[in-house]
Amino acid sequence: MSEDRLVRPLSLTLKGPGKAEESSILKPKKVKILDLILPCEEIIIHIERRLQRTVIRGGEGDDLLDEGSESAVYNVISSASVSEYQSMMELFRGGQPHIIDPFDGRDVKVAFKSIEYSASNGALKMVLIEDVD
Repeated sequence: MSEDRLVRPLSLTLKGPGKAEESSILKPKKVKILDLILPCEEIIIHIERRLQRTVIRGGEGDDLLDEGSESAVYNVISSASVSEYQSMMELFRGGQPHIIDPFDGRDVKVAFKSIEYSASNGALKMVLIEDVD
């Protein structure tokens, strides 16, 4: 077994603007930048390619056209304290968050699709979708 297979991402780093703080009418709202590192039990990444398939009648086969890749979907299973959950919700309700891709270390702009949190045991499940410009 190779060494690369033994190393698995154990945390997910999220950063971005939190929900803007309320201020007086005359002052602009203050946006705070949040940086959150969550320990993860599992991170699953799902990426598909867009393919166009043309079936030629009477021909010898299909004609496939590769139209590129879809956005990556990150399914994250973690555990979080109530304060970590509250920070997560600030990111969820704030602006556009970024993550550090746990597999290659690049900065990825994402959008939250869903968050599920269990208060009894702290189980946290998230689905994040890569936002490709």
